[in-house]
Amino acid sequence: MTAMQRLTDEDYQRAFRFARSLGADRDLALDLVQTAVMKGLSAGRADLEAPLAYLLTSVRHAFYSELRRVRTAAWSSLDDLEGVIATDLQPLEDLVVARDELRHAWAALAPAEREVLHLWAVEGYTVEEISRHTGTPRGTLLARLHRLRKRLAEGQAERISGASQ
Repeated sequence: MTAMQRLTDEDYQRAFRFARSLGADRDLALDLVQTAVMKGLSAGRADLEAPLAYLLTSVRHAFYSELRRVRTAAWSSLDDLEGVIATDLQPLEDLVVARDELRHAWAALAPAEREVLHLWAVEGYTVEEISRHTGTPRGTLLARLHRLRKRLAEGQAERISGASQ
């Protein structure tokens, strides 16, 4: 049994969410995961200690290869999340506003920023893990996260002050 055959459905879902967070649309995200899985299976490596990390790295490489190929930055639409059921009792209007604010903030991010934010905020990786996964120095990631959080907070403050006028 190769290491890639030990991956679970949840691992494939994580890889798909990761591809989407990089900016791939739904179809491209599926293609990226498929490409990464096929690459891993065809390599037939049984010595992989972390097949999920290998899969995520392959997805990342495939995305940036595709990005270089088309020479345009892809943007991930959040429209596929329309069917997600809210688990709180917020009024529908508030949910729509929150989703629109998220869409606006997400669109303003570069692919590298979306990648770091997704891995840190959604997947719960530490900065050390992200550093190993992406090959980016820890200090660079900390600075990027700091600037990103500051920029998102400033954007939120601007929208709140603009709404109250």
